[in-house]
Amino acid sequence: AQSVGIAQLKDEVADALAPDVEYRLRDIVQEALKFMSHGRRNSLSTEDINYALRLRNAEPLYGFAYREAPHFCRAGGQADVFYLSDPEINLADILSEPLPPVPVEPSFTTHWLAINGVQPSIPQNPTLDAGGSRKRSLDADEPKRVGGDVEVTPLARHALTAEEQS
Repeated sequence: AQSVGIAQLKDEVADALAPDVEYRLRDIVQEALKFMSHGRRNSLSTEDINYALRLRNAEPLYGFAYREAPHFCRAGGQADVFYLSDPEINLADILSEPLPPVPVEPSFTTHWLAINGVQPSIPQNPTLDAGGSRKRSLDADEPKRVGGDVEVTPLARHALTAEEQS
């Protein structure tokens, strides 16, 4: 109520809204439990809740998603107060560690694979061995049989005009 500008909510209004809120919350949790069981997991995650909210066309939750359940510690002397224990990290140790290597800058190169239908012999293009291309040219006129009734036809070389190449 405070998020929409209502400072004080009357008890009658809160009593009337409570069953609807309970119903909608139970519905979302039941849908999230279905996602959990379909994912073959034993613990409910925030992703399951987000999937259930998305199913109901509601805005997802924003926050942290743990892979495993967090371990809560009881605060000393308090029965109802718990906290998450975090390891203490020395900032001087982190600052004294060497920096990771600088990543390589992204780059790209281009080259012509074929110019006027002829493949230039440059390092980027694959080379053709003399024996394989010669044998291929002899057998290029007839289709090959590859076992069974499957025929493999040879590749045809097409001559393209300058207009068709651009």
